Amino acid sequence: MNPAIKMENLCFKYPEGKSPLFTDLNISVPPGVVSLIGQNGTGKSTFLLLAGARLYPDRGTVKLLGKDTREIKSEEEKNKYASFIYQNLEFETEEPVEVLLHYVYEKGYHRQKDRRFLERLIDTLELSNVLNKKTQNISKGELQRTIIAFSMLYGSKIIMMDEPMFAMEDYQKEIAMKFLLNYARETGTGIYYSVHELELSKRFSDYLIVFFKDGRIKVGKTKEIFDREVLEEAYQVPYGMLYQKERLYRKHLNEISGKVSTA
Repeated sequence: MNPAIKMENLCFKYPEGKSPLFTDLNISVPPGVVSLIGQNGTGKSTFLLLAGARLYPDRGTVKLLGKDTREIKSEEEKNKYASFIYQNLEFETEEPVEVLLHYVYEKGYHRQKDRRFLERLIDTLELSNVLNKKTQNISKGELQRTIIAFSMLYGSKIIMMDEPMFAMEDYQKEIAMKFLLNYARETGTGIYYSVHELELSKRFSDYLIVFFKDGRIKVGKTKEIFDREVLEEAYQVPYGMLYQKERLYRKHLNEISGKVSTA
């Protein structure tokens, strides 16, 4: 199986950073549905940005679906390879959500030019109530569901998501993840996402990428490495406190987002 993401001898440091975030990183990530887990500040977001050609390494190479990301230069080509859902992404528009959904669908690379897919997406992600609204006039949870719909409609080969669901209701997260998982299976689309909700990672991923505070990164099948020992080492808290810690972090994300979902 050829890796979807391959990093060789990768070094990366932010200009304002005191020390490199990644040093001589060598890692291969399989295709499929992959969840990134680990404490805040361990490099999950940066890893996704490097993998998706939104950042470039200071040294070494990143290959995305076999292509060196330095050769992926135009925004159009970047989006064709990988669409991105950023944490706390917000934007204002003049057009309502319904017009934007149709525009993305028609202009994108989706394999199924079938209106039934668009209708199913609107129904599954509960977007009917926001179709006539502008993005700046909907809740954070509604905006997150809308942006997920954009990514699926665009038809990129890979969808990368950084904390894409923290403002949604729990049942909406489960519905969205089930839909994304089925979508990935049906279309062969790769989905790479970071979350602080371990139950989502456990249930809705083929592989895990675990980030440790000391800079180590471990890749493996979810059923093989999602265990007490690995999680305690990664999060540096007793297993029984993990879910309390993730609840506190989700609360923090909602507070700094400025909006709390009203579903």
